[in-house]
Amino acid sequence: MKVLLIDPPGANKGLNAGLAYLAGALTATGRGEVFVLDLNNLAPGQLGDPNPPVPADAWLWELSQAIDQFEPELVGISVKTFTSKFAAEIVSAVKNNWPYLPVVVGGPHVTLDGARYVEETGAHIGVIGEADVTLPEICQALEQESSLEDIQGIVYLEDGMVIANPPRPNLRDLDALPFPNYDVFSSVRRNPSLLREYPLLTSRGCPFNCSYCSMPLLMGRRWRPRSVDDVIEELWWAVEQHNSTAFTIIDDNFTLDTKRAEAICDALIENGLSMPWSSQNGLRADRLTPELIAKMRRSGCYHVWVGIETADEQVFQSIEKGEKLEQVKAGVRALLSAGIEVGGFFIIGLPGSTRESDLKSFYLAQELGITAWWFNFVPYRFTRAGEWVQQNATLLRATEGVSQYGQAKIEPVFETPTYTREERIATFEEVHVRMGYFDRLVDPGAPWMARATRLITTVPRHGLGPSLSLARYFAMAVRERFSRTIRSIYRSSDSAETATTPKAALQSLAPSPIRPFEEDKCASSRTR
Repeated sequence: MKVLLIDPPGANKGLNAGLAYLAGALTATGRGEVFVLDLNNLAPGQLGDPNPPVPADAWLWELSQAIDQFEPELVGISVKTFTSKFAAEIVSAVKNNWPYLPVVVGGPHVTLDGARYVEETGAHIGVIGEADVTLPEICQALEQESSLEDIQGIVYLEDGMVIANPPRPNLRDLDALPFPNYDVFSSVRRNPSLLREYPLLTSRGCPFNCSYCSMPLLMGRRWRPRSVDDVIEELWWAVEQHNSTAFTIIDDNFTLDTKRAEAICDALIENGLSMPWSSQNGLRADRLTPELIAKMRRSGCYHVWVGIETADEQVFQSIEKGEKLEQVKAGVRALLSAGIEVGGFFIIGLPGSTRESDLKSFYLAQELGITAWWFNFVPYRFTRAGEWVQQNATLLRATEGVSQYGQAKIEPVFETPTYTREERIATFEEVHVRMGYFDRLVDPGAPWMARATRLITTVPRHGLGPSLSLARYFAMAVRERFSRTIRSIYRSSDSAETATTPKAALQSLAPSPIRPFEEDKCASSRTR
């Protein structure tokens, strides 16, 4: 069966590892020939960059090209809460234009609330939880025109009714999974350099009980590690297959077992894989020992993010992370002392927080000498923090389509008498101004003059220091724009006349042609 998997545009660019694992599973089981339409990396840029809006003409043209050329027999869509509205538009487009195609939705948002999402969007099947085994079984059932009733972990429409099958237990042996297949991603085929820094998943699940986090609901509270040998084998494969020269660990809890983490570092050194690496998800600082930190540095670790969340002691204790704020500070200082750069994750608007308590995060970031990233607190369904919001706050909007990060202006989902919507927005603005993070206060898709106007009207009211920083920011921006103009003049003799068709709109976003259906020159995922 030919399967088209789609990743809708998110707030920031990044490769969808879940879809890569599904592509690997379908290929290895012989259940599907796969192509991944990566709309999240449609515009030029590096992974991690904020995403500009994707014009409807662009993604519709991209979708129609993929379906017309690849001729799939099934369409699968990855859905996060932030992308749930966009994903619903894709479901509608497929059903209206290609009604013969079955549509399967999955991902975090569907796992949390799949029956409702399937009913609202009209998607044929929703996958609850991990889909590595479930999606191949769906393909087999559709190929054989057999019933879906024996497939665990799905909800589906039948005669207008939503049927929910029993849940599927999470996979225990992750070593049995094929390696993720990024070769079939439209973005990687356009730009293979996206995998120079390879996204490496070494475990799934998290046993901790943070009140705001939905991960235990998505991946389970049983932590499931891969073996050290399997991790090293995949890295060698990434070097040979994708010419990867660095990697980033995308686990939710890489350091839970410190001895295993040490063993991975040791194996990197022993196998000659001491290439630069980072951890893009937040590590728990209380799981960092001096021995582990030293081995991380020797094996090539140069940057990690640490989940701090809040610098207010009372709020920190209320979110039940299971560690102490002093442990976090000590872990960050130890990382810095070892020569590892550190970024701190903070959340604006946690239950019980106020403007004053959230501003403490700015002072802590300054005290520790780290970079920082502020998230907008989005209360996800079925979390304890989400229940707190239902009981103690005034809801302003639904969580669907609200970003945790990557936006020029946060969109609070709720407010409280002690922390209003306006105060939450003001806090977001102030911490970014005082840290000099001006790029995060503007819409990356807006014209340059509109972005400059936004900053000129925002930054000066925070004092002389930020104003001077803004002047330096503008000076560097002007130099960069001048350099780009000079480069474009040299290229202008080769440029083609600008078109105004939907195809041209897409090509303006992605100037390199897509070649999604050419035959692969080498295998893209291992088989066992």
